[in-house]
Amino acid sequence: MLRRVLIGFSALAILAVGAAGMNILIGLRNPPPRQIVDNPGPVVRVVKVEPRDVPLSVAGFGTVRAKHVWSVAPEVSGTVVELSPQLRAGLHVKRGDLLFEIDPRSFRLAVQRIQARLIQHEKEIAVLWQQRKNHLETLELARQNLSIAEEDLRRDEALERKGTISPRERDRRRRARNEALRTVQSVENQLALNGPRVDQAEAAIEVARAELAEAELRLSKTRLLAPADGQFMHTTLDLGEFVSAGREVASLYGTDAVEIPIAVPMDELRWLPTLSPDHFSPAADSVPAPNDLLPAATVHWQGGQRDYAWHGKVVRWEAGLDARTRTLTLVVEVPKPWDSFRPGKHPALQPGMFCRVEISAGSQPNAVVIPRTALHDGNSVYLVTDGRLARRQVQVLRFLRDQAILSAGLQSGDQLVVSPLSAPVIGMKLRALEVEPVPPANPATQGTVARQGER
Repeated sequence: MLRRVLIGFSALAILAVGAAGMNILIGLRNPPPRQIVDNPGPVVRVVKVEPRDVPLSVAGFGTVRAKHVWSVAPEVSGTVVELSPQLRAGLHVKRGDLLFEIDPRSFRLAVQRIQARLIQHEKEIAVLWQQRKNHLETLELARQNLSIAEEDLRRDEALERKGTISPRERDRRRRARNEALRTVQSVENQLALNGPRVDQAEAAIEVARAELAEAELRLSKTRLLAPADGQFMHTTLDLGEFVSAGREVASLYGTDAVEIPIAVPMDELRWLPTLSPDHFSPAADSVPAPNDLLPAATVHWQGGQRDYAWHGKVVRWEAGLDARTRTLTLVVEVPKPWDSFRPGKHPALQPGMFCRVEISAGSQPNAVVIPRTALHDGNSVYLVTDGRLARRQVQVLRFLRDQAILSAGLQSGDQLVVSPLSAPVIGMKLRALEVEPVPPANPATQGTVARQGER
């Protein structure tokens, strides 16, 4: 028992000595020097503001379609005796090229038959005119004979009253006068009938001439020519095939121009002030072409990793609004889409391509393009001024999907904060890290443009 007590006292003594030594050592240590550290603030990314002229445009998407499409169908029936080698889907033809020819023999015979009938009518009318001439000469002689007979009759009647001649002799003279009168009347009747016969023959000639023109027209339609420069979409015709009038045998679309209809919200038309119905009307001889006032457009098509472009112009808008989207359809026309074709380098703009279209809307001078995330509460931004956080009101001209175009509020050289701030306090210190400004985005790649004031 005593042994346990001695061990406990020894342990307590050792702990007391250790504690006393530790206090002595602590008392002998010199305290470290006190330093005041200045907080420089968090690091934020900033963009140096540089106002410049910012091009504006209205963008949309659409599928290319042909401006002119022809349904190739013969106007006469018959057997195909000649066929152009270009009459195949995908091949091109020039205006006036022969597409195919229908057997013309029966149509030529019809022309010859009507020509012969026309000659016959012309001969008939020549005979009638000769008869008329003969009748006039005969009538002149008959009237002279009648005059002589009447004179003889008057003389015999005077002699009969004197008793010089008998009544029988007088009656013979009267019968001679009546015979001469019948001859005059007969010739006059023949002349009267000759006029309608001539008119009838002339009418028959006019009918024959009309039939001849129709027969020649039908003969000319046995050769079907290309109405314009174009490319065949499809064809079902082959050599020796019998075709019926009015049956489509091929489809041809013109290569002079293509169209791209794009849907544009109504409020976007405010960016296109020259787009009005007056500018779509035909130009007069003394007035410049109104198309010069219509906005230009650029059509883009993505092929693989490359972007191909064509230049065009807005030519009209289609009637009515889309009942589902409440958008107006603008039609952009690209002339001569095959002129830019370079095999292996640049394709032609063809129907069926899905393209994005940028319609030029002029430019905004002294504008600033910023990321949309740098805009706060719809109309203010954060700046770094003299190393501290500041806030400024700005005027938003237009919103894109990821960017905003400012027309007022920022000046050249301002440091715009583009980093997110978790708990911004005006006047707080910041360390600015300048980064390259983001180039203005293309509205066509930004999708539908938001209306002014949209958040």
